[in-house]
Amino acid sequence: MSGDIRQTSVNKLLCFWGRIVDNHDEQAAYEARLRRRLELLKQELEAGKIKFAEGLGVVESLQKIRTNPDGSIDLETVDGSVRSLALAAEFMHDRKELKEAVPLPEIQEAYFSFIDQNFGRYFQVMKERDLTPHDAGMALSQNAETIAGLIENLPQFLEVIEEFWSQCGDAAHAHMEDMHGCLKGVFGGDLFPSPYENLASKCGLYTDTLILPCPFLRTKLIFSRASDQKRAYYMIKHAMNLLQYKELACADLSPPIVVVLPDMAVLQEDEQRFFAKLGQQDALIHSSKIFGRSFESFEELMEFAGSLPSFDLVEKAVVDPSRVLFDSEVSGGLKEQLSKASGGFSGLLGTDHCGAIVASNAAGRMATCNELLIKARRLQGTPVIDAPTSWQYFGWKLEYDAERVEGNDPKEALHVLRGLQHLAENEMTWLGNVPPEALVAIRKDGALAEIRQIIGQGVQELAEANPNNFHRTSDQIFENFHAAFDLHKRNVDELRSKGWKFAGSDIGSWFVVGSLAVAATATGIPAWGLAAIAADQLLDAPKLRDIPKSIRDLAEENNRVKRSPVGMLFKLSHAKA
Repeated sequence: MSGDIRQTSVNKLLCFWGRIVDNHDEQAAYEARLRRRLELLKQELEAGKIKFAEGLGVVESLQKIRTNPDGSIDLETVDGSVRSLALAAEFMHDRKELKEAVPLPEIQEAYFSFIDQNFGRYFQVMKERDLTPHDAGMALSQNAETIAGLIENLPQFLEVIEEFWSQCGDAAHAHMEDMHGCLKGVFGGDLFPSPYENLASKCGLYTDTLILPCPFLRTKLIFSRASDQKRAYYMIKHAMNLLQYKELACADLSPPIVVVLPDMAVLQEDEQRFFAKLGQQDALIHSSKIFGRSFESFEELMEFAGSLPSFDLVEKAVVDPSRVLFDSEVSGGLKEQLSKASGGFSGLLGTDHCGAIVASNAAGRMATCNELLIKARRLQGTPVIDAPTSWQYFGWKLEYDAERVEGNDPKEALHVLRGLQHLAENEMTWLGNVPPEALVAIRKDGALAEIRQIIGQGVQELAEANPNNFHRTSDQIFENFHAAFDLHKRNVDELRSKGWKFAGSDIGSWFVVGSLAVAATATGIPAWGLAAIAADQLLDAPKLRDIPKSIRDLAEENNRVKRSPVGMLFKLSHAKA
């Protein structure tokens, strides 16, 4: 089962990392590593790849370096500034070699080939019968023989998936992090995009590259706790849904239309624990609004929630029922939401305690929002959400960050823009039903630039806005942004009149009625769930030591590279364009 997946460039990657010296003698290992870094620095300097800003004094530090009689560098003459520069040179060199050893197209081809080999026959039947991934999952999870076969192979299948990403995940992320000059949409808020629509078809003309998560890694908790029937359902649904994106992910294009990446938080337990901690911190704010009282710690919140075991007790304690949200598509009020929770969440959480479910849902939802924001910042992309419930929690997360960082009225610091239309009203027409083969043809024909010029680039302009200026000139920016989308509405007719066809598909058939919303904070500080960390405002000093180094580095970088926190929601309605 794992043969083909291991025939990728994983061996090159392992060989590359095998050069790292044995750290039996810590000091000797450090010196060996430092000498390698200095040699790489010398090569980069001679190649003219490293330049210095005036006034840094690095040139003087380099001139002080001396050699030993045997020609080796006297490390005592290498000061801290040169060592830091050498570390940066090593990072750039090794990152380049890592990407060369494991090219992104090979990673995507290997991943999708593995999924296709295991589930391709089911996918063909699904297409022939015009079913959705959900339909296929439901149908196959009703057959006892199919369930038994899937569950028997599930442990080995997941082991191969996790092994593959543990070896190739860093390289895949490096490729996307270093892919500049394109608008990257980073999906989040759910295990995977809706099984009823192709998300790339909905937003492929508004983003350059759509980054999707590996759904099998994301579903580890469900696979470990759910019934065999439920596990079989998710296995089939995820595989069918993934294979809908194979053509887009494996097309020979740069930048790629779709890329599947692993969630590093699943592979790195310290990051996973950290996101859970951030979720608990935000859950304190969220719960304070729900119950109209403050909580000093998550333990205090759970203790309070523990005193509310029944629906009636929760209902009496709630002061803002609108924030007790489990499914935004469930009509009714608090009782209906709590009823939804008891039916869909109690099994996963392992409890039917009503208060515990409410508090745990807040922590889990906020952890997901933090992970999405930080993942998007790491990949220099824009969060993309297609689930209304997740969208609501995302908006609340931005609101809470604005409150925490700015300490002012969130209504002034937070702006939820209704993008191409007002979300609750005036649904409008936009390009959201583009066949995958047409997306590929548009890119290969070079037509995307002209289409983008016609529909406007308001999303990209907002995503790249400097929040310092954003804060001071927000009225003008928002006015320009809305004007751009007003122009988009008028230009829809122009596109219709062109009668263009791509891959045999008429552009007039791509228009849909729905919602394209944009949320952003105009705080003057790019919160992203990170600025507060860098400013020691979210966690007290002793706990800061527990923040993973990867997150600390990202927080520092976030303060240097100013971008506004932005998210996008793409949602179709049942009306026709």
